[in-house]
Parts: sequence; structure tokens; C-alpha cells
Amino acid sequence: MITQLSTALALAGQATCTHSGDEIVIEIDAPVVYAQPGYRPGEQQQIRYRTMIVDSAQGALAGAGEWETGRAGDTEPAEMDGTETDVLRNDPNAYLVAQEVQWLAPDGENPVASTELYATGYLIKDGRTELGVFDSCQ
Repeated sequence: MITQLSTALALAGQATCTHSGDEIVIEIDAPVVYAQPGYRPGEQQQIRYRTMIVDSAQGALAGAGEWETGRAGDTEPAEMDGTETDVLRNDPNAYLVAQEVQWLAPDGENPVASTELYATGYLIKDGRTELGVFDSCQ
């Protein structure tokens, strides 16, 4: 059984969406993730996350990154790398960035809890020029 966790154990940040030819390059830092409360005191829990790009108009998955992994304690967040994902630039489309976070069992493979964290904002850039912060990546 996988439990849906509150986001108090994990926090997402702002995504950067850069126009690059016919693509949008989407970058986001790794979420700040702690172990589940009461997880084997004194030990670290295996965590993994992946970045998912969702077409906001259709609610369909437009892309997903590879799993990034780390180990977290109850007072020490997991150290994980941020991600970069490319999607095709279709001007009427707007995208949302979600980070699927999973807390794993001691075997390091089976998730025991999960949550989805959406970016808190979207910094849009055209090349090096910042266009502002918006509610979606476009």
C-alpha cells in the first residue's frame, strides 16, 4: 500500500522555462525532501523523484525525466540533483511542472508513500532575456 503524504515533508521550487528554437528547456531544482516521521530513528530513508511535464489544457503527460535518488533523515533533506527536460514549443500550449516524490521501503525499491509537488512559479526566458514569472510554462 502506498500512502499519499502531506507536502510538509517535501517542498518544490520555481521552474525556469527557456525558449530554445522549437523547444522549451525546463529546469527545476530538486525538491527539498525529508524522511517520513518515525522512519527508523538514526537511519536515512531512500527517496526518489522525477520531473513530469503536463500539458495544462489537455491534462496529459507531455514528458518525464529519469528518477533521481537520495537519502534523507528526519532533520536532514536528501541531496539530489535538479533536472532539465525538453518539450516541443507549441505556442498555444502551456505546461505545468510536477515532481513525483516517492519514499521507499528499506529494500530501496518499493515505494511506501508518494506525493506530487507542482512548481511554485515559472520564470519564462527567451534565450537570456527574462520575460517574467507566470502561472505556467509557455
